[in-house]
Amino acid sequence: MTISLTLRTTILIFLIAFTCSNRCTSHPRLAPRLLHSKSNKIQESPKKNTGYLHSKPPPASRLDNKWTTDAVSIISHITPITRPAAFLANISIGNPPVPQLLLIDTGSDLTWIQYLPCKCYPQSIPFYRPSRSSTYRDASCEFAPHAMPRISHDERTKTCQYYLLYRDNSSTRGTLAEEKLTFQTSDDGLVSKQNIVIGCGQDNSGFTQYSGVLGLGPGKFSIVTRNFGSKFSYCFGSLTDPTNPHNILILGDGARTEGDPTPLRIFQDRYYLDLQAISLGHRLLDIKPDVFERYGSQGGTVIDTGCSPTILAREAYDTLFEEIDFILGDVLTRVKDWDQYTKPCYEGNMKLDLLKFPVVTFHFAGGAELTLDFESLFVESDNGDRFCLALSMNTFDDMSVIGAMAQQHYNVGYDLLTMNVYFQRTDCEILDS
Repeated sequence: MTISLTLRTTILIFLIAFTCSNRCTSHPRLAPRLLHSKSNKIQESPKKNTGYLHSKPPPASRLDNKWTTDAVSIISHITPITRPAAFLANISIGNPPVPQLLLIDTGSDLTWIQYLPCKCYPQSIPFYRPSRSSTYRDASCEFAPHAMPRISHDERTKTCQYYLLYRDNSSTRGTLAEEKLTFQTSDDGLVSKQNIVIGCGQDNSGFTQYSGVLGLGPGKFSIVTRNFGSKFSYCFGSLTDPTNPHNILILGDGARTEGDPTPLRIFQDRYYLDLQAISLGHRLLDIKPDVFERYGSQGGTVIDTGCSPTILAREAYDTLFEEIDFILGDVLTRVKDWDQYTKPCYEGNMKLDLLKFPVVTFHFAGGAELTLDFESLFVESDNGDRFCLALSMNTFDDMSVIGAMAQQHYNVGYDLLTMNVYFQRTDCEILDS
């Protein structure tokens, strides 16, 4: 979750505020169920057959196994939920396992959950209570430069405390712990891994609905680097399709690293890509390449699933926006109080009025491309009578962020040994078959 920005009076501002934070932050193969989120209220109880993990003990042969590749090399289907627009992993914590919904975040490292007692934001499934788990252990403090989160030792409680502040001012504070994580597989089996370092959030704010964050960043506290080696991948379908069962997350050597590669750089626990140009339709936009370059800790382009929209440096945003508004402004009515930065919205039906809208393509080093159709560029109002541009200008620094919306209909693979990211536009059902 290195991630996102805020939507206030418009649907777009609402979307960014609740799904992004400017946190915009030989191993087994594992494919936990993803939960596709886009609603203000989870509409089904986890006690029903919704795909949530249940605390019923799984067969001993699948739980606490040695994590051989054979035991977990199963790709799981996903269970969709609604709002906010984000992808959630369904993971159970502790023993007995308590189902939790975690925001998948390549922009931050620490996996954390809310736990009682705490100063918590509302979540729609039961809270995890460490006092009821037989596998909970306090973790020892591990310090690292540039590590997210900030770590300190509490002499009074003899525990390791963490604090993580995201760039949208959402935050989590609590105790580092070791726990057992249980993942559901596509054959309805369960596989578990002991002693995973997680954050138990005691003071959390700025989030909504989900239980916490699944940190897939490249840093010291990431579940990827600590527990699953050097590879992971995810395939995202449409964020607006609550019936799609084929969104997939794979951790470990079985990750799908297919398609066009582009070099990956890691700096201060973020995944940087070399974005070189943007085109609209078949025409390259007049944006200087150095707009996307990183200078020290400023600028650059980060790929971050914890952020819902795409965030661009000012010059890139202004240039792309002018071209988009040139196409739309003459044929559609701008909403009242329209503003290109805070309310870039138009009256109309998104699916009908944008059916033939030209795609936007991000061009990366090595020839890899990421193509955004209108569903990745715009977000529709609840009643379907208006839509807003799901792009935002970075008002903090010159960093650009490739968020989850831009990655719809793509399988994205990460190889931290070869230092490449792979983009493959595909129907996730094909990969899941």
